[in-house]
Formats: sequence, structure tokens, C-alpha cells
Amino acid sequence: MTDNPETKLIVYGSLAPGGANAFLLAGLIGEWRRCHIRGHMGRYRGFKSFRYDPQGPAHPAWLLSSADLPRVLPDLDDFEGEEYARRIIPARVNDRWVMAQVYAGRYVD
Repeated sequence: MTDNPETKLIVYGSLAPGGANAFLLAGLIGEWRRCHIRGHMGRYRGFKSFRYDPQGPAHPAWLLSSADLPRVLPDLDDFEGEEYARRIIPARVNDRWVMAQVYAGRYVD
């Protein structure tokens, strides 16, 4: 796994494997791994919404590593809309921290 955050995406809701919108990432060649992210998880308009906080509790998530990811990010940005902003945060994969992108909710109920 390289340390290039542009090729890594943390997903925690409908984009995760088995989620309602997983089809948006299904065509990418890459590797899925379980990870943990720190912050606050809530809901916004019925969807999961995460806000990063290094002192917050750990939440399980998925990490996709794919060289093809930069190609689909504009479409994912459009899909997520203005309520979610793409940020780079650390994710813990086993005993290692990796920097990766995540769609952070602007609002958390």
C-alpha cells in the first residue's frame, strides 16, 4: 500500500462494500481494507455523516486503495454534493496510520 492519499479513499456509509451506493466504486481495481478513523459520526438527512476529530472516538470504516481513484473523484464530488467535503485525514489500518481522503459531512446531527 503506497502512502499517496490521492489513491486512497475512506468510506463509512453508503459507498462502503455492500452499501446502497457501492456501485459507484465497484468498477475500480484496487484493494479494500478495514480501518478506523477518529471523530464524530452522526446522520444528516438520513445518511451517515462523519466529522474528523483526532481526539474523538474511533469508528470502523473501509479504506480503498486504487490507482484509478483520481479518475472518478470528480464524479464522486458531484454525487456527495455540497453537504460533504473531501478531506485528507489519518486512518489506522492494523498497526499503521495511513493518510487518505474521506467525505466529511459539513453537518452532523
